[in-house]
Amino acid sequence: MAKRRLEFSLPLLAVIGIVLYLAVLFSSSYLEEDSPHQETLPDLPTVTKQQAGEAAVKFTQQTFQLSPNHRVSTLYQSHAERSGYLQKEDLVGTYAERFKDYPIDYYEVEINDDTTQATYYIDVNFTNLQILGWESYTPKEAKQPVAAPETGDAQRVAEQTLQSRGYQVRQFERIEPAPEEHPPDNSSAAAGTLFVYQSKEQAIGKAKLQLKVTVQHSKATAFHAVFDIPASFRSWQDEQNDNASTMTRISLLFSLGMALASFYIVFRYRREITFLTGLMLTALFLVIYIANNFNMVPALRTSHSAGPSQWETMFNLWFMNIIIAIMAVSVYFAFLAGRQMWLRKGWSPWPLWHEPGFSRRLRTSVIQGYLLCLFILGVQQTLFFGAEQWFDVWAVNDPSDSVLNMVYPALFPLMAWAAAISEESVYRLFGIPFFMKMIRNRFLAVLIPSMIWALSHTQYPIYPVYTRFVEVTIIGLIFGYAFLKYGFLTVLFAHASMDSILMGLSLMDMGDVPHNLIGGFYIVFPALLGWLIAWVRDNTRKTPHGLTG
Repeated sequence: MAKRRLEFSLPLLAVIGIVLYLAVLFSSSYLEEDSPHQETLPDLPTVTKQQAGEAAVKFTQQTFQLSPNHRVSTLYQSHAERSGYLQKEDLVGTYAERFKDYPIDYYEVEINDDTTQATYYIDVNFTNLQILGWESYTPKEAKQPVAAPETGDAQRVAEQTLQSRGYQVRQFERIEPAPEEHPPDNSSAAAGTLFVYQSKEQAIGKAKLQLKVTVQHSKATAFHAVFDIPASFRSWQDEQNDNASTMTRISLLFSLGMALASFYIVFRYRREITFLTGLMLTALFLVIYIANNFNMVPALRTSHSAGPSQWETMFNLWFMNIIIAIMAVSVYFAFLAGRQMWLRKGWSPWPLWHEPGFSRRLRTSVIQGYLLCLFILGVQQTLFFGAEQWFDVWAVNDPSDSVLNMVYPALFPLMAWAAAISEESVYRLFGIPFFMKMIRNRFLAVLIPSMIWALSHTQYPIYPVYTRFVEVTIIGLIFGYAFLKYGFLTVLFAHASMDSILMGLSLMDMGDVPHNLIGGFYIVFPALLGWLIAWVRDNTRKTPHGLTG
């Protein structure tokens, strides 16, 4: 009887999750239609990156002395600070109606002139190819010694630049740059004389439109139209980001302590441990994560400083790969130590490849994982909806994590497996028995690793940052109790299925048919993979001893 109740609970939870998910979708649609200032989603690109690159090259050839020997790369960028201010002040709909010529999201084209060593960053509207702004940078050693113009001449160049961009100078007043001038979003600081012109009338909330022109050697080397975000919002957001950084450091500190503990446990019980256990899953985590890092090279370039972004990006890429390799070691030891701790308690958290019943258990775990995934998705969407409606929670686009900044966006959902393998092994398989041994309280043993896991998610661009901590902690509790009830394979597939679905939907949001099909494939991919592994196991005569599924 107990077994039947156990099997019945997951389908019931899945139904509850689907109901919650649909209820949130219906409520969100109703509230948007009922709102007098309906928020609009960011526009999707309607021109290709190649077209944006060609428009940027044409502009640079007309404005600067661009040689034929140049390289072009196009990135998706976003004015994240402006987006955050608009959402916090409930001004998104108003902004979309009044300031369509100043899009939040756009293409940034980097042009590297190999002859002059100059670097140009050209901002291009990704719906109509309009040039929104630019910035040029030339290393000092590559510059010709040209005398700087008088201030009056430089101001004349600045105002001529504004007029050429379609602005009436009389509608603006020149102001002195702030002592600590806040640079435009995603810009590199160009040398020269900076002129700031503030609109006498145009503003969104307390953020006034400003035009910033940098003049050097009788040429406008940089131009940006920005909105001067109030200092109060910047201070608030800086404080939020500092809090997120602190919470992330706390998570890293506790995770490091758990990793050291797993090393000790493996060393202590090394004679009882089968060291092939977890090796394949760890290798899969490492391969997927490093491949994803290479896939994210365009995203890494979005955080460039002045000058070419390539070398800075390559340094960050290999630094990340080293960190991931260290993480893989900790994941491997979490597998070994976690399984050993459970075996000493008389419970095997998952069957090994060579053990009887592996295929049957794997197929069952796939089904249970999808059912649990549906429930968690419903809970997550309900938490997001409640946070948005009652706690003024909002999110901004993050170009450094966007599928639009990936070499092959179709590979992105594979990261679902890297996240599931690492997080379920560290915070459930090992974390729960580790804290259970320390504090001897089952609830706290599930809660504490869930909180440590949640703290590592607070640097996502969702504000206030504590909301992600609450949300992920609740999800961690669900995963934790599901692990205790159904075993490791179930939560592994639940986690992978959940992330695969969400990442697949992000591909479908790109709007084109190929990515719609690929996104749909990833929604069912965990099930296909699980059943394929079970089929291979059933049809394999010689089974390697000690390997996991």
